[in-house]
Amino acid sequence: MKPNLENVYYRMNDKGEIKLSVLFCLRYADIPLSDSDLKHLMLSATTVDFLELCGIIDELSPDNYIKKVWRDEEEKYILTEQGTETIDVFDDKIMASVRASIKKTVDEYLKREGQRAQIKCEMVPIGIDAYNVDIELKEGKNTLLSMSIFAGRKERAARYAKGFRNNPTGLFERITEVLNEAADESEKEE
Repeated sequence: MKPNLENVYYRMNDKGEIKLSVLFCLRYADIPLSDSDLKHLMLSATTVDFLELCGIIDELSPDNYIKKVWRDEEEKYILTEQGTETIDVFDDKIMASVRASIKKTVDEYLKREGQRAQIKCEMVPIGIDAYNVDIELKEGKNTLLSMSIFAGRKERAARYAKGFRNNPTGLFERITEVLNEAADESEKEE
């Protein structure tokens, strides 16, 4: 990807502005981003020092602005509630040209990836060696399926997650079949 030359004369040096820009990037993307994707988007959209960016991203997690989740068999970043509230209040402190550049870069990324949060699948620890699998299937902005399934052990949760990722629409179709059959039986009894 060629560098963005719009902000070439404005180098982001302020630590607070860089932190807000990272939060803005995550909020605008509205999907979990891997460490490398987040850094790539920030470096493509802004003129920030790579080592400084790495340090700032590392600081945002212990400060409870971002957290890691397990998605698509990879750790990815999402905003915490505190991170969302912070960027909602302070996003106007980021230069308009920087915000526009981040939006443009993220839009290109989402277009390339062909996803805008269409499928979500996350293994969520709920106790000692106990997991739920949270799944969601969307079509555009419409949620077709959203559920949390108790899986027990991590191995079974990983198996469920893999099965959903391999055929998310198949699961949706099977659930609707079961619901239709149950409705038909209920109508017969009435």
